[in-house]
Amino acid sequence: MRPKVMITYKQYHIERFEHEPKRWVARITRTDGQNIRTILPATELPYLETKPTASAAEAEALAKEGIDFGGVV
Repeated sequence: MRPKVMITYKQYHIERFEHEPKRWVARITRTDGQNIRTILPATELPYLETKPTASAAEAEALAKEGIDFGGVV
């Protein structure tokens, strides 16, 4: 298993990690430690995860897309 990598994007942390061999996931958390609220469906969670992707870069791109356009607040 490869080491986890965390970056900061806007007011969120994105942590990429290999969930299974060649199956990368990005976990999104808020930098201030508060829960993440989503618009549809209306939820409030401590973190969100992307669907598994083939690479770390794809997982990170999905996370950024979710932050920018996916209704994460």
